[in-house]
Amino acid sequence: MPSETSQKVIDLLSPSVGEFVAKAKVTAACKMVNLNVDTLDKSQLKDFADKFEVVCLTLGPEIAKNVKQKVLAL
Repeated sequence: MPSETSQKVIDLLSPSVGEFVAKAKVTAACKMVNLNVDTLDKSQLKDFADKFEVVCLTLGPEIAKNVKQKVLAL
């Protein structure tokens, strides 16, 4: 079960890509920085957000940048 922080990130992206894809992108970004989607917390968001931007580049560079900024604002 995703942590509260992970769920907030999933909820940010879900309206655009659906919950399944959003969860997959959050999980992929967590793995890139050796974090667990079940334990991600606010203290880890800086490293996570950098990788989350990378996995969201398939949505377009501007969207990826905007999503990163929203994650950092959580």
